[in-house]
Amino acid sequence: MKSFEEACQKRQHFDDNNNVTSRLDNLVRDLLAEDLLPTQNEDSVEANDDSRNELPCHNITSRITPRDASSLIRLLGRHGALTSMLTFLRRFCHDIHEINIVGSGSTTQSKVAEEAILYAYTAAIAACSKPQPNSLVLSSQHPNQSGDSQYRSKAFLLQLLEEMENGYGKRILPNSYTLSAVLIGIDDGLDALKLLETFVEKYGADAITAQVYNVVLACFSGEKYNSNGWHHAISLLQRMKRQGPQPNEQSFSYVLQSCAGSGQVKVALSLLDEVRQSSLETTPKLYLPLLKVAAKDGHSDLVWSLINTMKGDSIQITTMHLNLYLQSLAKAGLHIKALGVLRGMIQHSDPMQLPDLISFNTVLSACANSNDYEAAHALFDQMKGEIFENIRPDVVSFNTLISCAPPQTGLDLIHEMRLTRRNREGVVVPTSVTFVNSIKQCREYVKKETDPDIRNDIFEIALSVLSLARNERISLNTFVYSAAIWIAEAVGDSSVALQLLQELNRDAQERSDDDQFRSAYGACYDGVISALSKDGLYREALALYHYEMQPLKLPSTRNTYKSIVYALDNANDEEVKNSQSKKAALLEGVLSRMVKRDRSVEVGGPLFEALIKLHGEKGSFKAAKMAFDSIIGPCDEPCLSAILRVCSSTTPTHWKEAVLLTHSSDVVWGARGPGMIPTRALSYAVIACAKSDQWKEALNLIDLYGIDLKYRRAAVNSDSKQRGLVSINAINSVIRACSRDARPDVAVQILNDMHTKYNISPNETTYRLAIIACNQAEHRERRQRRNTAVASNPLEFQWWECSLSLLRRMREDEIRPSVQAYSSTVSSLEAAGQWQRAIGVLQSMREDGELPNLYCLNAAISACEKGGAWVEALELYESIRSQKSSIRRNFITVNSLLIALEKASQVELAESIYQEAVRDKIMSPWVRRYDNDGTLRRMMDLHKFSAPMAKIAVRGYLESLLTRKKKAIRGDTIFIVGKGKGSEGKPVLLPTILNLLREELGVDAKVDDNNVGRIRVTGASIDNFIETRRWKE
Repeated sequence: MKSFEEACQKRQHFDDNNNVTSRLDNLVRDLLAEDLLPTQNEDSVEANDDSRNELPCHNITSRITPRDASSLIRLLGRHGALTSMLTFLRRFCHDIHEINIVGSGSTTQSKVAEEAILYAYTAAIAACSKPQPNSLVLSSQHPNQSGDSQYRSKAFLLQLLEEMENGYGKRILPNSYTLSAVLIGIDDGLDALKLLETFVEKYGADAITAQVYNVVLACFSGEKYNSNGWHHAISLLQRMKRQGPQPNEQSFSYVLQSCAGSGQVKVALSLLDEVRQSSLETTPKLYLPLLKVAAKDGHSDLVWSLINTMKGDSIQITTMHLNLYLQSLAKAGLHIKALGVLRGMIQHSDPMQLPDLISFNTVLSACANSNDYEAAHALFDQMKGEIFENIRPDVVSFNTLISCAPPQTGLDLIHEMRLTRRNREGVVVPTSVTFVNSIKQCREYVKKETDPDIRNDIFEIALSVLSLARNERISLNTFVYSAAIWIAEAVGDSSVALQLLQELNRDAQERSDDDQFRSAYGACYDGVISALSKDGLYREALALYHYEMQPLKLPSTRNTYKSIVYALDNANDEEVKNSQSKKAALLEGVLSRMVKRDRSVEVGGPLFEALIKLHGEKGSFKAAKMAFDSIIGPCDEPCLSAILRVCSSTTPTHWKEAVLLTHSSDVVWGARGPGMIPTRALSYAVIACAKSDQWKEALNLIDLYGIDLKYRRAAVNSDSKQRGLVSINAINSVIRACSRDARPDVAVQILNDMHTKYNISPNETTYRLAIIACNQAEHRERRQRRNTAVASNPLEFQWWECSLSLLRRMREDEIRPSVQAYSSTVSSLEAAGQWQRAIGVLQSMREDGELPNLYCLNAAISACEKGGAWVEALELYESIRSQKSSIRRNFITVNSLLIALEKASQVELAESIYQEAVRDKIMSPWVRRYDNDGTLRRMMDLHKFSAPMAKIAVRGYLESLLTRKKKAIRGDTIFIVGKGKGSEGKPVLLPTILNLLREELGVDAKVDDNNVGRIRVTGASIDNFIETRRWKE
């Protein structure tokens, strides 16, 4: 035994662990070196290796005691000599069993033999169950050095247990240590739980101690079960309380660790209170899981509360506990408070609470994470002082300070680290992390700086840091190259980035199979592609992707595809840059080479989004849909919004597809709301339906996905800052669709419900669209009343009242109405003949600083005409006339005024205004048209005139003939009056002009036989009219 211990104590003289194992193997071989006997009886269980096929003939129990045998087994297992350990185990157990048979066979001797076998197998099972150190898992392992896969398996451990029980005559029952050792080799908690049930059934509940249960509880406290292991742990703990064995401190510790690791802090706190109120002793071990989780999550208040509770339980607070508090403050970004806690630790009289190097490095990290370089540097200088002899800045301290230091200071710190080699102690050698932190900090300063000269100076510092890394003979790993490449990308120097990548490629092939290396290697390519994209070198960027990244099978990232898309948008080739078709074709080529992993939106999202948008801009919904269907797995908000935007923007709109996509894509990463549909995506779907006048379907989508039920219940709280789940533009598009579908009632209802139902406040466009809907409704009802000759009931609801009310609400909500909103309101008042209110709206408009447009003034004049207010109409007309530079009268202006004057019998004034309008070329009744015989004649076109204007035009023309010199009229005079298709009801102009000519002027006129839309007056009839009128005068 002494020679084995010496071999392990002198292991530092061996080259590696393989030599230790070989030496142990030789010692075991020497111990067992004799002639071999046949294998033990066939009834025993066969071993997993060949060590039991032959057994030495001499008995070794005379040379080694049972206690030494167990110690030797543990020593061999501890140093990885598992095969030799099993060989010795079986030989020793066989020999001690043989002695028991050959000897007196007394009860005492049998008991000693059984205990020796039990303890030996327990030690062996424990050795096989424990994971071997990483240093023993080598690529060139010693033949006797087996990894976990051979011995650390459920089948082999149970085989050893069965071998112990039934392989040596009388059955040897395992104890709790044996069963615990078997369970330790089971990593899966559910498998361990099932095996525990088997043990309970096989050996009885009384044989299973709390120690065995604790091993299973430990399985559920591991990282594998961080999400749901706490359920099983709590369930098993409750079972122990009900059925036994009673849980001990270690049981609660494992359950607390499981709950805390799963994020169930409240459950863990409740369990901790239960332990404190029980008879169990509260120890630091119970608090540690909660302290560690709270510190990791940055819950500093909880950590401090737990520490105070520990004090109340008379538990010694140590530096480790205070370090966890410092860690929580650092995570929460409270570096000032962390500095205060550290000062308190320095001044503390209890040596158990004095800060250590971890304390200083934690606070230093807090300052660095908060970008407080001054505080970090002051603390660093304090560490270099003489406050604590055993505390000096180590490589972690230097690296942390460099991560927040200005670029030049970071370079100086690296030089300082190099100079520590002159010291006899306290040597701090720069590592790859040192150079990565320095270069990354240079990049951060470059991103903030706008001065090109300063940016270039910082870049030179970064290159100097990289040169120092080469001089230090540090293996420049991909992280160093990645940092250097990305700062080259930040300054826009794609040539340097490409040069660094080529330098990396020279020695990267040998390590390209390592996943971690390949991920960092891919990040280097991302940086170069991004740098090339900024320079518009899209060909080079695509070449790196197609001909280097893809053949090397490097993992692409979201940045990869984002940079490729930007490279095309920023292409130095204008033909590619401005061509949606060429960019789409190039992106389709990239899509065709994307592996399955990259076709998820997590990785390839930017490419899918860009491709869908490009096809949409080309108007190709089919191609955009094919690109969208290429996504594997759930989509994200940008991609879903892109395809729904295509649905809403293409002609015709694809509202059915938009509805289907919305219903089938209701689980989107990053979305919020009852249906998990992003606001932008839902808005595009609603707009697609609204553009196709499917306003009912649009409202259905909003009701399904856009109504925040929580907000609806709290709608009375007008101070709520919560944003709506559908955009205001989408709501406005629905109101517009309702207006087109002659449903002003729905439009106004949507506006009224916007705040309480959709959590959106209406804007000017919303009110304007609703007012337009009311205006159109009022005009429709006026036409219906005119056609049915039914007078309006003043007690019934009037749409002009609604438009006026909406205008008033706009002003109350401090929303400035647009000219169109005013015009639509005046137009609705015009349709209802509410001329006083129309003029009042104009006055309000001027008070608000808005100048009425021509449409608004025309509507007001028309309102005055309908109300018989010809004086007010004339005043409005004169106000337009006076604004020659800004507003010009048009045909509608004159026509409305002439109708008002004709109703008031102001014939002479009406004729004067008409003649003035003709002179100003606002209208010209004369046109040249072909007559029935094919002759091009000069005709008076009246079919767009109102009846009063037409009468004035005809009368003015005939009376103008009276002032001419006596001359016969050649040919017929034709008046175009139309067929009455534009009139409401029966034709108006035809009977009016015929009556004027025949009855008032005495002119023989008749309807053209070949065109009922024309009135023909012969030249003779005109001459007769002239003669008759002149004779009378």
